[in-house]
Order: sequence, then C-alpha cells, then structure tokens
Amino acid sequence: METTATEAQATRVVYGVNDLEVDLAGRRIAAVYPVLEQVLNIPREAKVTVNGGSVDDDYVVRPGDEIEFLKNAGVKGHQA
Repeated sequence: METTATEAQATRVVYGVNDLEVDLAGRRIAAVYPVLEQVLNIPREAKVTVNGGSVDDDYVVRPGDEIEFLKNAGVKGHQA
C-alpha cells in the first residue's frame, strides 16, 4: 500500500485504546488538548508524550509526530 503525502504529514494521537491520525502540525500541545479532550475523553491531568518523550504544553507539533496521552496507573474516572 502506498503512503500519500497527506498521510505522511498526519499526527498520530493515542489515548488508551483510542488511536487516530489528524493534521496537528504547527499547533502547541496546549491548543491540541481542548480539541481532543472530548473526542477521546482525555482527562486534563493526563501526561503527554511526543515520540516517546515527555513534553510540556508549549511543545509545537511537527509533521509525523506521535502524541500519546497517559493516565497514571490506578486512576479511574473523575476524582471527587
């Protein structure tokens, strides 16, 4: 199967079993989170990694990056 230029530029976003590819290049993580939080049900306290390394909210997404949102082990649902 051939990979198109658009697919090569897409950002892979992973949270738990959720996995999608979207064009987020040029956006900061702080701007990406609000777009994805409801779609993927990501808690705000989730840790963010890009290409396997920790990043902060000011990181600017590059074409082909893989963003993963991680929840601490043992955390389930909304804390009261």
